[in-house]
Amino acid sequence: MPRRTRLESGLQNALSILADQFAFPTDRMRTMMAAFHEDMDRGLAGLPSSLRMLPTFADNPSGREKGDVLALDLGGSNVRLLLARLTGDGREPQVLSEKFKLEPEHVSTTGEALFGAIARFIKEFLAGRRLDGSYPLGFTFSFPLRQHSIRRGELILWTKGWTASGVEGRDVVSLLDRALEGQGVGGVRVVSLDNDTTGTQVARAYFDPACDTGCILGTGTNICYRERAARIQAPIAGYTREFMIVNMESGNFNRALPRNRYDARLDARSENPAGQWEEKMVSGKYLGELVRLAVADWTGRGLLFEGRLPGPLAGRDGLAGETISAIIADPSEDADGARAVLAGLGADGAGRDDAAAVRAIGRTVVLRAARIAAAALAAAVTKNDPGLQAAHTVAVDGSIFEKMPGFRESMRAAFGELFGARAERITLALTHDGSGLGAAIIAASTGAHSEAYYGEQ
Repeated sequence: MPRRTRLESGLQNALSILADQFAFPTDRMRTMMAAFHEDMDRGLAGLPSSLRMLPTFADNPSGREKGDVLALDLGGSNVRLLLARLTGDGREPQVLSEKFKLEPEHVSTTGEALFGAIARFIKEFLAGRRLDGSYPLGFTFSFPLRQHSIRRGELILWTKGWTASGVEGRDVVSLLDRALEGQGVGGVRVVSLDNDTTGTQVARAYFDPACDTGCILGTGTNICYRERAARIQAPIAGYTREFMIVNMESGNFNRALPRNRYDARLDARSENPAGQWEEKMVSGKYLGELVRLAVADWTGRGLLFEGRLPGPLAGRDGLAGETISAIIADPSEDADGARAVLAGLGADGAGRDDAAAVRAIGRTVVLRAARIAAAALAAAVTKNDPGLQAAHTVAVDGSIFEKMPGFRESMRAAFGELFGARAERITLALTHDGSGLGAAIIAASTGAHSEAYYGEQ
């Protein structure tokens, strides 16, 4: 048996302390859920709240929507365009799709550059498939929106590090319409606007009537859910359907969260200090940095890498979410897999103790993220069904939910702690790339119903 060194003992003590710092036990999850419900109520009533509770002017589809519809999905480094043929009879839609790469200057300079690039992508997509007819387009815009109707909405603020000027406070559909006109694209009309969370819920609900909640767990995070329109105090004149999907912008939730000094340090150095607290504890954009901050701290105390932080880990965002996924997936007892990942980053001097410790840190950070995500979803699902009397499907999309080892299992375990046997009434359904299809379904719904359903067009 290998001799236990003083360093190994120090690492074990540090790991125990870290586990306490990132702990999120069941009673604290319940406290967070209660605070989440309070902010949901406040947001619905138009009172100050960390949850924006934004009207979407959309509801779950009937499942009978049909036609050929374009969809644009914007929210990450790739723009996804698709043409969906909806049959309205329960069959899977036929979908043609293509991704286009946004360059850094598109998201960091001006809105004119951003929407000009998007209009060029649409023109290229149509030309490449010889599509020269007239098409309605559903626009998924995955940033906080203040919507005034199904096709009018202003960007509240950029998130995910985007900074393009001249967009915040402006109607994004008008910006896209103008860019399409500038590119000579005359056969496309934007008829609906949504965000990725709403689109994900709608895409699942097209086949699953029990789906009443949508969630993104990827680069960012957000939740939407189905609410009675009568409870929404924000202006929704002209909308007469009984229910409406509400976009919570839940990544901004900031109450009863288990923040520690690493969270505070990450927040202070972020592009939006004091904002998006829940997102900074859950999403792929930030999980790697939380791990890196802990690794840097331990190295500074002489516990890792012989007190010298490897260059690749010295700078902000030196650990990506994908890297953390690869590290914590390593099942080996001696952490050789994690060591190889670190070596691939350029940390060639990582020993087995170093690699094992980084893996343990990663697993601790990810476990907390999964439990916070579960508590937020549990609050959303129980808002209108506190006793979990009915079955609820949550449509979930995003790389963290889909690919982060142990994430889904940890969420399910948290539901079990909170609800016991009733946890089986919550189904987490991976709805891959649902936001694009959802945008197409919403656009088809908009064309199928009168304006009385959705407000002024």
